[in-house]
Parts: sequence; C-alpha cells; structure tokens
Amino acid sequence: MSGQEQIYQVGDFLRGGGFRDTYECASDPTKLLKFDRYGAGTRKIKSRGPVKDLFRKLRAKLGYKKQRLTGNQDELLGWQHIQEVGLAGHHAFTRVHGMVETNLGPALMIEKINNFAYSEIRSVRDYIKQHGRIQDAELIRALVEYFKILRAHHVSCFADRPENMGIVVDTHGKTYIKCFDVKTYLDHQFLPINKIEYFRKRRIQRRLDRHFSILSGENAAEGARI
Repeated sequence: MSGQEQIYQVGDFLRGGGFRDTYECASDPTKLLKFDRYGAGTRKIKSRGPVKDLFRKLRAKLGYKKQRLTGNQDELLGWQHIQEVGLAGHHAFTRVHGMVETNLGPALMIEKINNFAYSEIRSVRDYIKQHGRIQDAELIRALVEYFKILRAHHVSCFADRPENMGIVVDTHGKTYIKCFDVKTYLDHQFLPINKIEYFRKRRIQRRLDRHFSILSGENAAEGARI
C-alpha cells in the first residue's frame, strides 16, 4: 500500500453522543474513531431560551450566523484552538489526530483514554449522577487545577462541560482531569464585540468562572456540587 492512504478498520461500538458515534479502532488499539451523524448545516441546535433564540434569528437575518458544522469539523476547529493556546501536548487534553479513512467512511481519530480512575465512571457528570456532589478531596484538587489551566490559557471550547471532563489517574496514582471533547462554541452575540481581544478574553473568563461556580455550589440555583 505504499503511496496509498491507509484504510483503518473500525472495531466495536463504544458510545453514542448527541451528534456522533464513537468506535474502537481495530487497526490501532490506542486510538478511537468518531463518526458524524449529521452533515454540515444539518445538526440540531438546542434551544437556549426565548430571548437567546430570538437573538439567534436576528443575527441570522443580519448575516452574522455561521452555518453549523459537523461535530468532527467543530472538534478539529477546537483542536486548532488548543494548539494555538499552546496546550496540544498537555496531559489535560486528549490528542486529536485528524480525519482518516476507514472501512465505514471518514472518521475523526483521537487518542484513547485507558487510565480512568473508576471502572463505571468516565466523566465528572457521571460522578455527580452517582454521588450527588463531589466530596473527594483529590477530585476537588484536580478540578481546581484543571480550571486554572483553562482560565490561564483562555480556553474556549467544550472542555468546560462536566460531561467532557474525564477523571483519570497518572502513573503515580494522582487524579487529574482530561478533556475528551474540544468542539467549539457557537458565537451567539448580537453585537460581535468578542472580535476585540480584551472582550473576547473577558467573555471566556466569565464563562469558565460561571461553569466552575456551578460545580462548586456557589450558584444555589444549580445545587451544590463540591
């Protein structure tokens, strides 16, 4: 097959998300393969409430709204962002290897995580569902360190969502958080002031602080998590 693109063989089905299905990679057990369910522009957009939905429609009429990409295209854009902020080699992020050809069609190849801290729990969201709140001191420390990384580098992607925060351990048994989905956020601002660097960073910091406060229980409406 010299000079030809490798065709990767798809292994067992692992899980299905809102927009993609994830499979083992039979050709390389250290990788996973993600397949899109929707084509570009056909992904379903969740309602964010009547006011924000109205702003979406107004922005679309004014030509600001970008077409929703496929999940894999979004994650490639997110990975580009992670590279740009200098975190591509950081242990807190699952490496994205890019699009590959498989026996079932094109797929996004990513690093496979094998060092989850719990056998039945993969993410922070899974932990909260099972335990109600986070009281484990090691996990609290790991979350604080993780959000410090996101905030220091102004990371703007799905890395701040509990369902994408894997709970893993290193070779010394130390718990840390590893993100396994870096899809980008859609820009819903009516006036795109985030084009200005100062406002862009401030917006990212506010979002990260808000998501951490929900986990830490500072936001009473969401209930205590830590």
